[in-house]
Amino acid sequence: MYTMDQAERLASEALRKKYGEWSDQVALYGDGEFVTKMGEFFYFGFNSVKYIETRDHKYFNYGPNCISVHGETGECRFLDIHEVLALKPFEAC
Repeated sequence: MYTMDQAERLASEALRKKYGEWSDQVALYGDGEFVTKMGEFFYFGFNSVKYIETRDHKYFNYGPNCISVHGETGECRFLDIHEVLALKPFEAC
């Protein structure tokens, strides 16, 4: 069983793999913002580094900016917009 910290490291690594040379342009939100556990999954929100630092909407990365990490297997998956809207993983955050 993965802990929240371990799942966060896996999600960060998934971002690096997906965005390759652009991986320094996106990041998970920090300080526990947009992080939750629902059932067997951990969910992590991400956005552009500039948006996270400034909160200036011109840097906002629109789209389904959510990664799920399975608590047992550690499998990471980028959710599509329909999943994010159905699950609403950060509604209580």
